[in-house]
Amino acid sequence: MGKTMKNSSLKTHIGDIFSFAGLLLCVIVFSILSKGKLWSAYNLGVLVQQTCVYAILAMGAVFIYSMGYMDISLGAQVGVYCLLLILITNASGSLILGFVSILAIAILCGLINGYVSVKLGLPSIVTSIFLNAIFGGAQMLIMERLGTNSISMDQKLTFFKQMPVMLAAIVIIALISVFLYQYTQLGKLVKGIGANETATSISGVNTTKWKVLAYVFFGVCIAVGALFLTARTNSAGKGTGAGYAMDIMVSLLLGGMPLSGGMRSKISAALVGTFTYVILANGLILSGVSTTLIYIIKAIVFMAVILMTCRKKDGVLPR
Repeated sequence: MGKTMKNSSLKTHIGDIFSFAGLLLCVIVFSILSKGKLWSAYNLGVLVQQTCVYAILAMGAVFIYSMGYMDISLGAQVGVYCLLLILITNASGSLILGFVSILAIAILCGLINGYVSVKLGLPSIVTSIFLNAIFGGAQMLIMERLGTNSISMDQKLTFFKQMPVMLAAIVIIALISVFLYQYTQLGKLVKGIGANETATSISGVNTTKWKVLAYVFFGVCIAVGALFLTARTNSAGKGTGAGYAMDIMVSLLLGGMPLSGGMRSKISAALVGTFTYVILANGLILSGVSTTLIYIIKAIVFMAVILMTCRKKDGVLPR
């Protein structure tokens, strides 16, 4: 009996073991290959800047992936929010007004993504494709109207580039995420929806309400992430946000997050996966690997993690 329980416990946490082992392996391998440059003062600053944006976005995405859903409009949304933040702040002279504006739009998009997909009976991927097209088009239209490839913020957002501020942002979002995920109905029910939406609905739960709330919190995280991304470069352009949707998916997978969602979903997947992904990407560059090979290596890692962590009879892709 005891042996059976031990084996069951080991099987339950096998994903966590792999994810932490992967993080440790990346740290050891790239500490050696980079000849210690991975931990230089300058590179630590780069790592924190990259981790801040990815971690904030990934923690919000956990609430969506827990339901077995995904949102491919993430990158396009980030790009537009960065542009709007700069344009509104430059025009009004108020960073607060700029941030509140993109926060309101992000929350509205969360409402649309969550509510419309349910009411129209559409898979979440369909509404996110629609939003991705809208935001992608808006990003190109804004830049064409401005007649430039990039714009810069008149203000220097040095406050948001300070390491203590970025680390504090990660901790604050992590604490809020953990509280919502572990100690409120939101976390319990998004996992329930991912495990068995029909059973959750039959038990009397208004799944529409909790889906919308999950998307709204995700929207808040996107707006905050856009703020820190803008602060990092103090500019935005046509390519801003490109690839973030896939990067966040890979980060969550590296952290042990099942694409199918359900009860095995966890906030720690966002943090562990983000650290692993950032160190992997940064370490490859420091080790002198060419850009072409970096993309190939990332693709191989992505497929390997899919095969190891998402082997389910009913499919591995999100709904």
